[in-house]
Amino acid sequence: MSTVAEKAGVSAKTVSNVINGTGSFSPETENRVRAAVEELGYRINPFARGLRSRRTGTIGLVLPNVQQPSNAELAEQVIRASETGGLKVVVETTRGSAERERTALSTSYQELVDGIIYLPHALTPEEYLSLPVTQPTVILGERKADAAGLIPDHVEISDEQGAHAAVAHLLAQGRRRIAAIGQQGEPQAGSRRLDGYRRALAESGVAYDDSLVIGVADPDLWSSGAGAVTRLLRTRVRFDALFCHNDVVAIGALSVLERSGVAVPDEVALTGFGDIEAARFTSPPLTTVDPRRESIARKAVELLRSRMDLPDFHDLPGRTESAGFTLRVRGSSAP
Repeated sequence: MSTVAEKAGVSAKTVSNVINGTGSFSPETENRVRAAVEELGYRINPFARGLRSRRTGTIGLVLPNVQQPSNAELAEQVIRASETGGLKVVVETTRGSAERERTALSTSYQELVDGIIYLPHALTPEEYLSLPVTQPTVILGERKADAAGLIPDHVEISDEQGAHAAVAHLLAQGRRRIAAIGQQGEPQAGSRRLDGYRRALAESGVAYDDSLVIGVADPDLWSSGAGAVTRLLRTRVRFDALFCHNDVVAIGALSVLERSGVAVPDEVALTGFGDIEAARFTSPPLTTVDPRRESIARKAVELLRSRMDLPDFHDLPGRTESAGFTLRVRGSSAP
């Protein structure tokens, strides 16, 4: 900044005023400063600015991975929502590791950003709510009933309700042997989606059958859904529908059904969860639950920004917003 000031023949304070739009200066002075800035290639150092203001203008988005298309599409929506408020986004992936999630929520990481949007995977609500909250934080997922009013804020993703709607739709089509494919151990979202599956069955008087619940090691791989259906076909367990916990698994499953000569939806109806872009281009197009990622991202950024603007972010109690969901019925489940 002092080099720019020397070049423009003004003080460093005047350069700061022109760049930040503060104070008073003449149009001629502004033109000289901006010409010097352009000629010298001067750029503001956000980290140096942050040392003074204790603000970086950057938020952290903590995700299990960006290999899963739904996470990548969510990240894009968060970036778009943040840009409208002049914020930048740093994406941190935890690779499904509880230790990496703890690190991302630790004080050392939070000092680098002004706030965090966090999608839990490995840590339970009890674990991440027990960590000290030293920055504005928004959790994407269900808030525990006994945590109401406590920070951090939450944007609820309709995992249980969306799964219930998808399975209820299959039941309404006359399906009674509905297999469910999800991650082994069912962490976080998977557990809630399995709850929705079981509730829909119970409400229709259909008995839960363990042989129809298939676990996969990595639900972020297309091959996981393909492998699960291959195993299911080999066991000769009878099924007339599939509820897959995400669209990646569903599309992998669809490919095996097609290669095996199983007609979809006539013989086996199929639903996914996530409404990734590829779901609209499968053959037949995939019925799936749309979690409304644009709404999730917008609400999360709004909650985070409102708390960041407070003198003390602890001044507000924890708040909960819901993005809702939409069941997108397409050719994989409807005649």
